[in-house]
Amino acid sequence: MPFIVDVCLVFRARQGLPSPVRAAAGQQRLLPGEAVEVALRAGVGFEDGDLTERGWFFDTDVLSARLAAWADLLGDGPWIDRFPFRPTFELVARHLYGQLVPEVPSLAFVELEDRTYGSRTRYLPGP
Repeated sequence: MPFIVDVCLVFRARQGLPSPVRAAAGQQRLLPGEAVEVALRAGVGFEDGDLTERGWFFDTDVLSARLAAWADLLGDGPWIDRFPFRPTFELVARHLYGQLVPEVPSLAFVELEDRTYGSRTRYLPGP
């Protein structure tokens, strides 16, 4: 697919999980309830033939609104209180993809970036 348009929202979130790997390495640990800056990004993929005569495929405002709703939820309290599973970035990205894909049929990926500690987790569905 030649085009992927992505939309990104930045917010602060509290995952709520300890980091035994960071602790064992003597690295900075998150304090209980400490928030990190997170970027939630989702991409929509499409082909040249999908472009309208106006030169676009879909309304990014619709995706922005859906991501804003999720960013509000993810930024409102610890993730361990939000999900019935262990809320790693991997599992949350996969969950968000599953929630968004019925509303955004050409959804190519969902990504969570921890901007405080410098990591990205991108969920791409299998074939």
